[in-house]
Amino acid sequence: MVLSRLNIPAWAMRWLNDVPVAVMAALVGQELLLSDGKFSLHANSAGILAALPAFLVALFTRSLLGTVVTGILAMLLLRLVY
Repeated sequence: MVLSRLNIPAWAMRWLNDVPVAVMAALVGQELLLSDGKFSLHANSAGILAALPAFLVALFTRSLLGTVVTGILAMLLLRLVY
């Protein structure tokens, strides 16, 4: 609300457009790659494997719904297998 009354330069608006993506990447990266505060690829291997097809869908379609559904289905299939 406060920023809606300000005239923000174009460079700042471009920067602000990337903030949600950066925050989401930080949250997902932390969840997938950290275990007890330490870097670990093995602690959540199913999550990392499920993230790969979701990442590809996000990269090629730019669809949030498609990405979420792909991630959920990939995790469902991995949990049924493991």
